[in-house]
Amino acid sequence: MNIQLAKLTSDDFVDLELPEKLNEIIGLGFLEEQGSFLSKRLMDYCTSVQRSSFDDEIAYECFVNSFHMEDYVDRSHLAYSIVFSNELIRKWKLFRSSALNVIIALDDETFLPKIKFHAKRDGAEWLMENELESYIQPILITTEEIHI
Repeated sequence: MNIQLAKLTSDDFVDLELPEKLNEIIGLGFLEEQGSFLSKRLMDYCTSVQRSSFDDEIAYECFVNSFHMEDYVDRSHLAYSIVFSNELIRKWKLFRSSALNVIIALDDETFLPKIKFHAKRDGAEWLMENELESYIQPILITTEEIHI
């Protein structure tokens, strides 16, 4: 991930506006269901999924609150992922005072990003955040806006 981030410059973000479908994910906000915080838009695609199918709230959130950036844009995938993450974190802060973990994981072969997000909870995590180097694919996890 460090290599991909190092290649980005502020020029990569000039005139970079999120497409309508990505703005909908952010704009429609969140709902709380059985202790889990879910994107209203992404939940529309998971109507048959039940919380009881998952070990915990984070697993449920990461299943529902997940998408591949290439399904929404056809260029500058990582730059769009960062813009999306920043906007999502801003929206979340209007919704809750607790932190939101945003995960950008690059496919280990194509380097195309997959976005996942979940409410940050004490003593619980989706990935071993202190051991990200042990994963094959590059991963970035943040609770704050990313500035390049």
